[in-house]
Amino acid sequence: MRKPPDRTGRDRWIDLIRVVAVAVVVVGHWLTTTVIWEADRVGIENALSVIRESHPVTWLIQVMPLMFFAGGFSNYRSLDLHQGDGLAFLRTRYQRLLSPTLVFIAVWTAIGIAASIADLTLPHPLDRAADLAALPFWFLGLYLFVVALAPAMVALHRRFGWRVVGSMAVGAALVDIVHYPLGVPHIGALNFAFVWLLAHQLGFLYADGSLLRVRRRYIAAATAIGLGGLIVLTAVADYPVSMVGVPGDERWNTNPPSLALVMLTIWLVGLALLLRPLVSSDTPKKPSWLETAHSRILTVFLWHVSALAVAAAFLEGVGLSRPDTGTGAWWAQRPIWLIASTGVLWAIVAILARFEVHPKPAPLPGYADAGLAAFGVIAVGFAILGFGETGFNRFAEPLGEGLLGFSLNPLTSFIHLLLGLVALSASFSAARWKATAAGAFVVAGFVAMGIVGLLESETLLGTNEATAWLQLAVGLVGGVLVGWRGWRGER
Repeated sequence: MRKPPDRTGRDRWIDLIRVVAVAVVVVGHWLTTTVIWEADRVGIENALSVIRESHPVTWLIQVMPLMFFAGGFSNYRSLDLHQGDGLAFLRTRYQRLLSPTLVFIAVWTAIGIAASIADLTLPHPLDRAADLAALPFWFLGLYLFVVALAPAMVALHRRFGWRVVGSMAVGAALVDIVHYPLGVPHIGALNFAFVWLLAHQLGFLYADGSLLRVRRRYIAAATAIGLGGLIVLTAVADYPVSMVGVPGDERWNTNPPSLALVMLTIWLVGLALLLRPLVSSDTPKKPSWLETAHSRILTVFLWHVSALAVAAAFLEGVGLSRPDTGTGAWWAQRPIWLIASTGVLWAIVAILARFEVHPKPAPLPGYADAGLAAFGVIAVGFAILGFGETGFNRFAEPLGEGLLGFSLNPLTSFIHLLLGLVALSASFSAARWKATAAGAFVVAGFVAMGIVGLLESETLLGTNEATAWLQLAVGLVGGVLVGWRGWRGER
């Protein structure tokens, strides 16, 4: 019988998966990105757009399914430690995720505002860096929603087990059929839930020992099915070969997520399980390098694109030539880019890793408001996704950028973040009056943004009519809920 994951301490294999996955993301971005400096622009070229034959490599280096899988394990374990208290769990996990993220946002918000005040326009490198800095936020924004759903998903897992994973796979397939062959627009967005929650759900199956009770030959068979599914979908069903988004391509497997990512998840998780015996579990303590790397992993993930931007400015300053992407000279330069980016990132992590916290489980102080917490989750998650789309440049641009049919700029995302943090903080408070006051403040904020967006076609918020109506609706619904909660409290 294979040794199950330790229920009292950390799981070395999961920590190794997380560290290796982030390392692959970092090195992958550094290897494939070329910064183009010209007289009239500072641009970015993705090597995947040029070296088309490299796309099958993404079947190994698109590691987001493994990160959601590892997150599922951690969230299951954390809920166990919190004895099923979903709000206490949410507070601990969000403190872990948001502490270094808020530092990142503070730094780049200051840079973005400074660039806007100085009216820095392209080809100024600071403008481009502020545009790209929040690239890691697309994952983090989605993951914040996944964490908030974890208590409900664990409850489903404990009742239905493997059937939840199967249902999500079927759901992803049906969404693709309706979205692509039948041509129904926007429905593909449902796969942001089906695909990533499936990977997260597999983490539950590892956490409770179910995956380790599956015979090794069945794991190997599932792994082969995942790989075979990728081959069939890309060779016969016209799915893109690349498992990451390729600029310039009409269709991506990641936006919206597709059935190909389900096959990729089965392939990568199966492969990781087959390799698990290579990770020794005989000694109780993790290697010091793994413990150190894991304690800084979120800081590395958040800042690696920023490190690349600084390294690019330095290499341009010293006169490094820029060969055409994919040529021998370009490949010969890649080690220089890796070394320069690593040096910058090491310095950043040395300064900012102190803000990465690993809080211990603790009970809530006596009163918590689930409705207000949900308000906070939605506002914070949408803010992080918004920053991921807009970056931090052109901070109050009247013409915002699109996100799932809505439009916003960094200022709007900043306001959403502020309102969400107020709601989350008050939802975990011991005083009911704080929750009511915070709820009223958040409601007023959303209503005000909605009214401004509807009255003015161009505002500093950069919103469109759909966004304004959504903000107004959120505010009005929230007002009803806050009033009802306050009335109940008085009675």
